[in-house]
Amino acid sequence: MKLILDNWLQCNYAEAKKYASYFISRTKIPLNVNVVLSNAYLRYCKIEPPTQTEHECKAFFFHVIKTEIAWRDTDSRMELITAVEDEKHLTDEKNTELEDKINVELRLINQNKAVELYRVQCDDRVKLIFFETYYDKGYNTTRAIANHFDISVFAAHAMIREMKDDIQDIYNELKHE
Repeated sequence: MKLILDNWLQCNYAEAKKYASYFISRTKIPLNVNVVLSNAYLRYCKIEPPTQTEHECKAFFFHVIKTEIAWRDTDSRMELITAVEDEKHLTDEKNTELEDKINVELRLINQNKAVELYRVQCDDRVKLIFFETYYDKGYNTTRAIANHFDISVFAAHAMIREMKDDIQDIYNELKHE
């Protein structure tokens, strides 16, 4: 089984890398593609799935790559968390408690400013109604929005994701100013 995967990876490493890159970009998590592939390979070898053909091997390996990116307690995610925590410890030693409070306050101010700018800049009436329902009326879950507007949960999720992405873009622009 490992031999089949090794042979397939030697010929199709670019395809596996492209697949992992696609899912990493969709999740917007700053994972390293090579780290994900390495951890997926190690996990595949640890599981030792009963794959007989190259196609089964590829399908299972792609599944392991997807879980390595999507699941919370995978080695790739833990490496990312460890790296962030190490960087945070270095920063914490330099900053004082007052500076941390100021940074938190500035971040909250910018977040609130981004939300209000979205409200002002939104030209689409449907998006504005959706925004007001989400933020002002308090329907802030996918199911609550879906029930309120009588739409599918998937459509509600897509609308919430789109609205949050737009607000995040505005927030990122404010950070760079």
